[in-house]
Amino acid sequence: MTVTGSSMEPTITSSDIIVVDTTKTQPVVGDIVSYHHTFEENQRFIVTHRIVGVEIGGYRTKGDAYTKADGYIVSPENVIGVMCFKIPYLGELVHFAGTSKGLLLLVIFPALTLIVQELREIIRLIER
Repeated sequence: MTVTGSSMEPTITSSDIIVVDTTKTQPVVGDIVSYHHTFEENQRFIVTHRIVGVEIGGYRTKGDAYTKADGYIVSPENVIGVMCFKIPYLGELVHFAGTSKGLLLLVIFPALTLIVQELREIIRLIER
């Protein structure tokens, strides 16, 4: 998963990619979990925060960059999984790929290069 915010810095930054284990069904205090959360105006997001407590109905979470816990309880059915590890700096490439320059440099230009190479090969085979 890519990270977009700064709530988990310095543990996780927006330039990191995190790998989440979706099979771990019983996260514990200290685990970093990704979960679905609906904010105002029914905007549903995936949030990645650390579990700081277990309460009736779910988990209390907090971003490492914050001093206070989140003002809501995360129900177990909203938990996507537990973070296993992160890949530093790969998120920058993913974020860049989402821009028009990134699309051009990482997708369109390489695709055109492959097409030109294949056309040259086809023409070379036809001329034989």
